[in-house]
Amino acid sequence: MTELIRAIQETDLAEIIQIEQAAHSHPWALNQFSKRLNCARHLHAALVIKGKIYGYYLASQVAGEAELLNISVAPSQQGKGLGFKLLQHFISNLKAETADVFLEVRASNALAIKLYEKQGFHQLGCRPDYYPCRKHGREDALLYALSVQK
Repeated sequence: MTELIRAIQETDLAEIIQIEQAAHSHPWALNQFSKRLNCARHLHAALVIKGKIYGYYLASQVAGEAELLNISVAPSQQGKGLGFKLLQHFISNLKAETADVFLEVRASNALAIKLYEKQGFHQLGCRPDYYPCRKHGREDALLYALSVQK
């Protein structure tokens, strides 16, 4: 399987939006992706297999900290280690001065929580009723952090 992780291009956004809409109950809009592509403080990458995008991430990086804003894998490809590869790529491409990485995850997203904990993230806290939820109104966001040593 020919696999590549590379920077997201504007021409990738149609494929990324399809994944975003399939993978999330409350997906990001196109402008939330496009405004981050040409900003020096943002990191982004797409995982491409045989010319097709199967996953991506977007993150911010400023003042010695990074925040993973969005990481997704096409639902048909979840459970195959692609999310782990994307997360490792993100962490390995942080600026040398980055000391800590933060993220938020839905409390119900057990697969993502398992992925983050496997990578060494630990839970810092909880934001009650943070995310909108289709079934019961609101859902908690769990806050996770990882200290990185370079």
